[in-house]
Amino acid sequence: MRRALVVADAGWFTTESLFAELDRPDTSTLLLTCLDWRNAWRRGQRPWNWNRPPRRRRDRLWQADLALPTGWMKSVPRIGMAPIARLVQRWHRELDPAARLTLVMTYPHYLELRRQLNPEQTIYLNVDDYRLYWPHQAARVSALEREAVRVSDLTACVAHVRCDELRQAVPAATDRIIHLPHGAAARTISDRPHIRPAPPPPDLAAIPAPRLGYVGSLEDRIDWPLLDHLAVHRPDASIVLIGRADPDRRSQPWQQARRRCLARPNVHQLGWRDQSQLAAYIAAFDALLIPYATDHPFNRVCNPTKIMDYMGSGRPILATDLPECRLHAERIHVAASTDQFLAALDAILAAGSDDGRARTRWQFACDHTCGRLAARLLDRLDQLTA
Repeated sequence: MRRALVVADAGWFTTESLFAELDRPDTSTLLLTCLDWRNAWRRGQRPWNWNRPPRRRRDRLWQADLALPTGWMKSVPRIGMAPIARLVQRWHRELDPAARLTLVMTYPHYLELRRQLNPEQTIYLNVDDYRLYWPHQAARVSALEREAVRVSDLTACVAHVRCDELRQAVPAATDRIIHLPHGAAARTISDRPHIRPAPPPPDLAAIPAPRLGYVGSLEDRIDWPLLDHLAVHRPDASIVLIGRADPDRRSQPWQQARRRCLARPNVHQLGWRDQSQLAAYIAAFDALLIPYATDHPFNRVCNPTKIMDYMGSGRPILATDLPECRLHAERIHVAASTDQFLAALDAILAAGSDDGRARTRWQFACDHTCGRLAARLLDRLDQLTA
């Protein structure tokens, strides 16, 4: 049976990659990105382009960008979701009214969209602990999430910790809750594992080697004192940070620590780079860093996207002791303390930036691409709804 797969929404790169790379002849996919008017304007969308019909990106893949009134998701969902439902219904009708309509909800608030669409199948894709997004509405978000898990045919969590929490919260749905870690996007996988650093892009080549790379937002989730220790411990190495920095508010201790770190002569902030450029930078580093603070509430329940972004290069990866990182201990270095982190890095550099596991990481990425994981997700859904 043909399937009309609707993803509400694909605002995160990881979610977009997961379903955009799905390649099944029986499945047509509509990726929705939904923003309120203010955020749509900030992202460069203008009113004359809002809520246009879905555009075709390639065979069996469509994209639709919607700009909706403020409060459309949480305050007035019945009204706010109506334009989304109408767009989906029209797309489904024009595609194939007989195709099985399958809805992927990436927030529990999309329960209202589910009510309006009445799909044949529903997946709840949990990518974070949403109570941390809206702490003042944590109880309501928890209630919505329990309902989303209860009514969905399948719940998939990118972090194992969230699997455990939702199984405990909704015991009746235990067999319908699975761990689906982030996949490796095709653009991040090299054509071969890099045993040694690849030739660097010009701006990276101007920075002295060995180069230790971090790709991601320069925010409070980073263990800035750890990076500062690293800069002092290895003055011969260059720490290269690729990503946007949050506004600097001097009253916050983590930002004071960030300033100290960024002021080190061997710490280099390159700024933001487009997703299409990142693979070239990642492959050129001597070691790749996931220096997340282990006591940060977001980090405890997250699956760092960097794990799979890095894995496809084959380069050595050094992470702090987060639950999801521990699941990859045979492929990456996981340090439980600052001393362990520094010692592991010393060992990697002493071995010529080769820890002997480049092919293992690269092969893991090839075996766990976004397209393959999306196909496995739908296979599991079909098993449960057969």
